[in-house]
Amino acid sequence: MILKKIYLSWRPGKGDGRYLVGVFSRENSSGDDILFKYQADEVVKAKEKGFYNYPEFPDFDKEYRTNLKTALSLRLMPKTRADRNNYLSFWNANVNGLDWFDELGFTQGELATDTFEFLAEYPKKHNGIGINFVSSVAALSHLKLATDCVNIGDKLRFELELENKFDKSAVKIFKRNDFIGYAKRGHNLFFHKVKNDEIDIRVTNLEKNGKMNQIYFSVRVFN
Repeated sequence: MILKKIYLSWRPGKGDGRYLVGVFSRENSSGDDILFKYQADEVVKAKEKGFYNYPEFPDFDKEYRTNLKTALSLRLMPKTRADRNNYLSFWNANVNGLDWFDELGFTQGELATDTFEFLAEYPKKHNGIGINFVSSVAALSHLKLATDCVNIGDKLRFELELENKFDKSAVKIFKRNDFIGYAKRGHNLFFHKVKNDEIDIRVTNLEKNGKMNQIYFSVRVFN
């Protein structure tokens, strides 16, 4: 059990900004005692863009504590799936000791039928071992990067953008001196806990079809 907090992210559509409309918190280290509640300020902004609610959590003023795993079961890869190990490996989630809550955060719980994501606030280390997770670059649709701007295995770096008027926790991602996008909201909070020389950021996968659609990268904290 590694994760203590996962943000429920929503956006109107692909390419739009993310709103962290809710947060799941692990109440104690015993595992399954999870609390979900909405973040009122983010909900207000998201409603202006068309947000209603997360269907299984309809009441904005309620704190949800029971049957959360059942409510989120479609977001988790079934243990009977033949490709489960490959899926977990893609997300660096095939390590011992992860429970369903950790798996949800590491794999982000995306479905093709909506625009929700489950974005973990990663610790720097767990039990003295550096964290290792996978994320993807945000804002690609706005930057219109060349399809050959990065390659699998490329080393990346980050810079905090403290004067960003839309998100005070914004983090810019670079290949050398070339700006390639932002860290996702939620994941960006991790980068405020570390320095570039404490971590290794590498491109792990690319999706492109005439344009750069997605850049996945791994983050590993040095022990």
